[in-house]
Amino acid sequence: MKNNNTVPCSVAVSLFRGLYARVSRKLGVDASYISRVAYGERKSEAAKKAIDQEYRKGLTLIGTGAPFPNLKNTATTKRKVHRK
Repeated sequence: MKNNNTVPCSVAVSLFRGLYARVSRKLGVDASYISRVAYGERKSEAAKKAIDQEYRKGLTLIGTGAPFPNLKNTATTKRKVHRK
């Protein structure tokens, strides 16, 4: 049987979902500013470099199938449903 080191899509989505927030905390700015830099509406070499670094880190983790630190495995986590 082939060894499959693929990452579930839900984990990859969770990883990239927090990218702007992680970069904004690192630089001490608002996440909306990081979003605007990413879309080209604002210019900041420091922000662009940090976004690129965080993005490459995510791609590396996805490509190697390495465990994701501080992320719950959303594919197997069951959410509690509160009913009235």
